[in-house]
Amino acid sequence: MKFSEVVARTVAWLQREGRVSYRALKREFDLDDEFLADLKIEIVEAKRLAVDENGIVLVWTGNAAVVGTQLPALDLQSLLSRSSETTRPIDAQLGDFRSNSGERRQLTVMFCDMVGSMPLSRQIDLEEFRDVVQAYQHACVAVTTRFGGHVAKYLGDGLLVYFGYPTAHEDDAARAVRAGLRIIEAIQELPQSNRRVPDSLQVRVGIHTGLVVLGEMGSGEYREQSAVTGEAPNIAARLQELAAPNTVIISPTTYHLVTGLFECQELGPQELKGLSAPLSVYRVVQESEDRDRFEVSVRTGLTPMVGRETELELLRERWSQAKTGGGQSVLVHGEAGIGKSRLVQALKEQVVQEGATHLEFRCSPYAQNSALSPIIDHLQRFLGFRRDETPQAKTTKLTAMLASYRFPQADTVALLTTLLSLPLPDNVTPLTLSPQKQKQKTHALLVAWLGEEAERGPVYSVWEDLHWADPSTLEVFSLLLERLPAMRLLTVFTCRPEFRPPWKRNPAITSLMLSRLQQPQVMEMTRKVAGGKDLPTEIVRQIATKTDGVPLFVEELTKMVVESDLLTERDTHYETRGVLLPLTIPSTLHDSLMARLDRLTTAREIAQVGATLGREFSYDLIQAVVPLRAEVLQQALTQLVTAELLYQRGFSPQVTYVFKHALVQDAAYESMLKSKRQQLHQRIAQVLEMQFPDSVEYQPELVAHHYTEARLNDLATPYWYQAGQRAIQRAAFPEALNHLTKGVELLRTLPESPHRDRQELDFQSALGLVLQTLKGYAAPEVDFAYTRARSLCQQVGDTAQLVSVLRGQLLFYGVRADYGVALELG
Repeated sequence: MKFSEVVARTVAWLQREGRVSYRALKREFDLDDEFLADLKIEIVEAKRLAVDENGIVLVWTGNAAVVGTQLPALDLQSLLSRSSETTRPIDAQLGDFRSNSGERRQLTVMFCDMVGSMPLSRQIDLEEFRDVVQAYQHACVAVTTRFGGHVAKYLGDGLLVYFGYPTAHEDDAARAVRAGLRIIEAIQELPQSNRRVPDSLQVRVGIHTGLVVLGEMGSGEYREQSAVTGEAPNIAARLQELAAPNTVIISPTTYHLVTGLFECQELGPQELKGLSAPLSVYRVVQESEDRDRFEVSVRTGLTPMVGRETELELLRERWSQAKTGGGQSVLVHGEAGIGKSRLVQALKEQVVQEGATHLEFRCSPYAQNSALSPIIDHLQRFLGFRRDETPQAKTTKLTAMLASYRFPQADTVALLTTLLSLPLPDNVTPLTLSPQKQKQKTHALLVAWLGEEAERGPVYSVWEDLHWADPSTLEVFSLLLERLPAMRLLTVFTCRPEFRPPWKRNPAITSLMLSRLQQPQVMEMTRKVAGGKDLPTEIVRQIATKTDGVPLFVEELTKMVVESDLLTERDTHYETRGVLLPLTIPSTLHDSLMARLDRLTTAREIAQVGATLGREFSYDLIQAVVPLRAEVLQQALTQLVTAELLYQRGFSPQVTYVFKHALVQDAAYESMLKSKRQQLHQRIAQVLEMQFPDSVEYQPELVAHHYTEARLNDLATPYWYQAGQRAIQRAAFPEALNHLTKGVELLRTLPESPHRDRQELDFQSALGLVLQTLKGYAAPEVDFAYTRARSLCQQVGDTAQLVSVLRGQLLFYGVRADYGVALELG
């Protein structure tokens, strides 16, 4: 195989799957080690797609790239065109399993409208008015795109924008509100750059978050992609109508998701057209000082930390070493919500009590391409810059701060004013350095500043969310780590598992992986979130199962339960109110879970099929259900495992997959339309019947479940009865009760017929036996089952089964000492 062919296919693979490894290359192309060694293909960090002057290809994948050191000059466009051809069969093979027909998801919808467009259109020429509208639209689109919004419709001078589609983010509601505020600022600045735009141009913004259905609507030439059904767009439009010029109005649902991140003014209940009840609305005044939900929690009160004693002790040891002059660094990595920030906050509380210096830097998903963004943000906060200050006033603060330091460079003021985009003081000479030299001197200055802080006293420095760090910030880290051993400095980095440190191995760096909480720790955490009160055992069991020990998931799911009407609060505990239903995904976690799925391509549909199969499924079963070639399906499943959405157990051909989190499984399942779910369940049940007879024999409840979810109740009921009988044979009476009860519920939905009555007779007779064992011979439920069975015997004329039914009633009345009825039955 030619090297150019390997690269072309690898480009396609990377675009499709997002990452690659040496072993995967070998398997994908059936190459031997010598061939790969000759080609010198390796995995490196890269952020672009290009061919340099030496013919080296850097294929961008987010975190890795394939590099060919012996590649001849190739046409990159040709490579990309060939790569796009290789991806088409995947879409074609998926066919009806793709979700193009629509999906369900939580969406934050923003409606933005120009104020006074009608009067303005009469005051100026129509062509000029068109130019104004276009300038206004371009400004809005630039802002929304920056924050990950998707402009779904242009409605005259109005814009309908989705946050959370086509790609969800962990903070879509906050992104929407930030975008609304930035749009107002952009429109106010527009006349300065475009003379045609009047100074009086203003906008109104309304934002609402809710569950919607997305998909194609219309017919013929009037088809509309990603149209929404649901009340979210209408409510957003109505809120916009309530807004005063140059203000943002949000619904209570959105307010709940962004509480603490923005200063808001409550406007009270408002009547909205189309809604039966008034809606409490809020006007967004400005962003708060808190940069994320964790900082809000720090200010309002954190849940006590659970199960991190060992990890905290390790940080304390490294802090003790750093204080004596042996600089230390700890890389804390773990999945979102695992408690990285909570752990470093616990050490910060100790450091603050000691009076030591604490420096905090946060990388942002909005600034991954903004050089030194977390450092600039820290300096602005450290210097106390206010929004209403002039640039000259900020420069004065900077020079006053620098007067207390002794940096080794003479051009410190010029470097930092350039970094912070501030005007130079009159007595400072402008820089005349090349961009590369200025960058090097700036990086050295920042490390020197940290070094001087460490000379004054021990420093605890935290760098949060390195997976969002820009390349220039990572360069500063590498430079800092080289000089760390001589500093009284503890540097703690937090990151997610996908982050690959660019620096070389260093004995001063300790890697700390946070694991999930165990069940006793989950129970303890639910009690603390519930204010020290115990929750019902079944509620705690569901929380433990759904969250899999991720602290953030435990906290949010527990809060949702406590704040709902599922429980009644007592002095020392909570009690269940009515029938307990399966817990749903809290709105605070919905965007985060969907963001994990949206980062996938083809594998997203495979995740949905897997979620329909269950928390655990075999490769053989999903292969039989999904119409994909084996190699394509394996690639998709490998991508899910690599993305840490699935665990893989066993080796081919006995491979099974398990969803890492039940909530991720729920999110994948609930994102499908109900009609799509029903089709999948029917397909799975039929595959089980035809290709997996052993599974049907030993686990008939699987087929029963899938036919039930497919709304094919007549096909499901025989399997529920079979499952109940198998459970009785194994003395698994609680399971038998569940299976039989489910079957009876489904039978009641079927039309009346002798066949239906005979089926129910079998169910009720079996239920009587199970209830006798579980609840006792004299339980009222036993009487109800046998009384119903006796009535059905008379209806269908079944005298053979009547004997066992009468015997069951006889035992019921005999044990209750109602001997007259018992004698009659005997």
